[in-house]
Amino acid sequence: MTLRPQTAPGAIARARQLRTSMTPAEQKLWAMLRGKQIGDTKFRRQAPIGPYIADFMAPAAKLIIEADGTLHIPEGDAQRTAFLEAQGYRVLRFTNAEILQHPDAVWRTIAAALPRAAASLPPLAGIAEPGASFADFIWFRTGGAAQWLVRPQDAADLAQFLAALPATTPIFPVGVGSNLIVREGGLPGVTIRLPKSFAKVSIEGTSIRAGAAAMGITVASAARDAALAGLEFLRGIPGTAGGAVRMNAGAYERDIADILIEATIIRRDGRIEILPAAAFGFSYRHSALPEGDIVVEALFRGTPGDKAVIHAEMDRIAAEREESQPLRSRTGGSTFKNPLGQKAWQLVDAAGCRGLKLGGAQVSEKHTNFLINTGDATSADIEALGDEVRARVKATSGVDLEWEIERVGVPK
Repeated sequence: MTLRPQTAPGAIARARQLRTSMTPAEQKLWAMLRGKQIGDTKFRRQAPIGPYIADFMAPAAKLIIEADGTLHIPEGDAQRTAFLEAQGYRVLRFTNAEILQHPDAVWRTIAAALPRAAASLPPLAGIAEPGASFADFIWFRTGGAAQWLVRPQDAADLAQFLAALPATTPIFPVGVGSNLIVREGGLPGVTIRLPKSFAKVSIEGTSIRAGAAAMGITVASAARDAALAGLEFLRGIPGTAGGAVRMNAGAYERDIADILIEATIIRRDGRIEILPAAAFGFSYRHSALPEGDIVVEALFRGTPGDKAVIHAEMDRIAAEREESQPLRSRTGGSTFKNPLGQKAWQLVDAAGCRGLKLGGAQVSEKHTNFLINTGDATSADIEALGDEVRARVKATSGVDLEWEIERVGVPK
């Protein structure tokens, strides 16, 4: 039996004060915890427990959620977490940036930690696989399982499926997993992976229409064969067209915002819409597309060019990638976004992190903005190494590196 720890003197008054001065991230998280349908689970905000005040606590579920405003001192966080876990609580931590920029991903992690009834899915013409392992296909070859992995037959099948799926069921679209860490505890809800039927590429005058599952190199090659320039940089993007649109992927001084005309998406409620490029609100490695929406097709702009010149540029990009990046390793691509006016790899290198290891994870010797699985890494190793790199960069240069790799799922 675990006895409830004695509340520190003044903690109740301090908790009341904190409730009136919540940060924007805490306000967003509190609105989420109050507004989502989470069964009988009730959360309290700024809840005193022993010498600490937990940001958000669900006593019945024995769950505490912490919103971290900055890179905390590891020893302090570890001491606080150890105390809370000793009281029987599970502790989930999110940075302010995660809460404000990726609320759906935060919610998926919280939902996975809450008691839930066995899920059932609406009818589907495609395939629905329970407990599918992410480690079988994502580039790091690590991670837990998807509660459900769904492969729809076509856009109509996906639309009707989403329309019938309860709005509270978390949705996560995934391509080839080239820029993704999935934690060992797995991912709740429905993971949607578009099959080859979504990978068709066709030429329409000077435009290129690509299904969301088409690889960047496939789109670039189709444009080259049609003597259409401007898409060569896609040769250097290892993901799918759909993922590239969602994150405004880019390389070699170009990005998706430069070439997108329009894209077809399926909203979380099943509505199919065609959006012009301006509707995506593109910025560096980011779009304003809500996380529950799924890109199923994109129309890209090309310009007439010389096939030989286009071919040579694509070969140059391929050779440069081979020379400078650890392409033969299990990696997740660029780990951190480049801060304005700076290069992430240079900051990592200056912090002395080249070759740094943690468990089976390592900072690449070849390119310091790449983390690699040396053979036996876990997702926890890779993520912890990334956070250690961020802490060292912060200490040496004062820069807060922002993750470019998406991290999802629940720690084991």
